[in-house]
Amino acid sequence: MIYELRLKEELRRKIEDILSRESREKALNDHHSRRKPRPCGFTIHTGIGCSLQCTYCYIGDMGFSWSIREYPLNGVELVYALLNNPYFVPGENGSLIAIGSVTEPFHGVTRTRTLEYIESISKYLGNPIQFSTKMYLTRKDALFLRKTDPGISPLITIVTIKYAERLEPYAPPPSKRFKTIKNLREAGLKPILFLRPIIPGLIEDEYIELIDQAVDHGAHGLVAGSLRITRSIIERFKSKRLPVREILERAPCIPKGREQVSIDTGDLKREIARYAMRKGLLFFPEACMANLYTHGRICWKMIKLGLRVLGDKPPVLNKNEVFKIGQYLGLTVDRIRDRGSYVDIWVKPVDRVNTTLFSELVKCRFKKCVRIHK
Repeated sequence: MIYELRLKEELRRKIEDILSRESREKALNDHHSRRKPRPCGFTIHTGIGCSLQCTYCYIGDMGFSWSIREYPLNGVELVYALLNNPYFVPGENGSLIAIGSVTEPFHGVTRTRTLEYIESISKYLGNPIQFSTKMYLTRKDALFLRKTDPGISPLITIVTIKYAERLEPYAPPPSKRFKTIKNLREAGLKPILFLRPIIPGLIEDEYIELIDQAVDHGAHGLVAGSLRITRSIIERFKSKRLPVREILERAPCIPKGREQVSIDTGDLKREIARYAMRKGLLFFPEACMANLYTHGRICWKMIKLGLRVLGDKPPVLNKNEVFKIGQYLGLTVDRIRDRGSYVDIWVKPVDRVNTTLFSELVKCRFKKCVRIHK
């Protein structure tokens, strides 16, 4: 895995030669050069804020605007920022990329930037890319994406049909998004229905139709995720006469201020999963699994869950290699416990930067979730 770090340095020097001093400084001062990986991978912002103003969205409570502006970095500057991120691992077996956080990546304002980022990441880095969108993508868009990254992982967000106008007043209607799934499938991609958030009180009467239509339009699989609420989201639901009681009954507490509270929808998720699989869809409990799948990869958690997909089987955990990775980063690995789908590793000293990079390197190399302990 040390090879990836050498590759990272070579790529960084290569991109340095392309960029002006001003562009390099701009990239180095950007948050993408410092951001830690999320469970879904490295979140890439192609815009800031979102004008779709979905009723269930919490970005307003995070301080983002309900208007949208294009992200200031160009594609090569973004690549340089990632190559200077101490936690990022480049390459087709490197860190996962997730586009669609805190903005709509295919909004008219962000669309060009999103395509530019996808093209630059694919050209210079080769990391697996995933995006989530509510916008309509034409067949031409789909063909461009297929040409740029044949394994790109498209998540098409559709959480309701009946209540779309109240929940997603400024987004394209679900019918257009189902057409997006069809366009992507016909272009040779593997579109995934993104049923997030699961909204108690609504989804019980809708998930069958959502899944049936997704299957009819060519979806390969489904990713479902829970709802998070804030006080303002509750008030918006009330003002639009959307179910609140069913949501609050599942909440561990009532959110205070801008606090985000996750709603327990495990039973609904299992019900959705059972029906999706009966209809022939692959069910991915986590979005990162869909990204691996469309790029021909499998992680150990997918194997444990019995996800029968084609892909390169991940290597068996090699403890000697894990020790060497730690040693290279100046860490002492005391113990390693392979738990099957994840691995517990005890290290010292617990240096924030090197420990996070160590975790990312082990995860990328062996396709296992990593838990670091002191």
